[in-house]
Amino acid sequence: MHILLALLGIVGGGLFWWYRVRTLGDAASDVIDTAGKARGYLRRKKIRLQHEHSPLTAIDDPVLAAATVIFAIISEDTLITDAHYEAVRDAIIDISEPAKADEAVIYAKWAVSQIDDTVTVIEKTTPLLRTRLNDVEKRELIDMVGRAAAAITVPPTYGQRVKKLKQKLGLEID
Repeated sequence: MHILLALLGIVGGGLFWWYRVRTLGDAASDVIDTAGKARGYLRRKKIRLQHEHSPLTAIDDPVLAAATVIFAIISEDTLITDAHYEAVRDAIIDISEPAKADEAVIYAKWAVSQIDDTVTVIEKTTPLLRTRLNDVEKRELIDMVGRAAAAITVPPTYGQRVKKLKQKLGLEID
């Protein structure tokens, strides 16, 4: 009888520890699943943000980047009209041939309508402009922004955006 009780005790202890290990395994599996879901969420968010800014990250031409930044600054919080289009085209026609200028302004208009945040446009395009333009060309870009702004009614944030552009281009220190 005592052998039977010892055997039942050993089987009972084994079942107890088997249940405990299984419960710990389930808990560990839940933690891993939650971590995987969080990682997937962060990865999807990163991809979503990249796609939101993809019109800007696809820009590899300084003329196109300049047109986009000019268009964003002069059209912030306003209804985009043909006057905006003409102002940007007239500003960049000196640095580009007419057909390329037209294409650049059309793309700039589309990109700005997709992003709808001038600060983001400035931050995403200025690294290209900073590396591809010399100091004289950077100052010419600021002049082009001024010429385009003179042709239309500028938004109230115009001065702030030009200052931000100068800072990002390295022309003005904070």
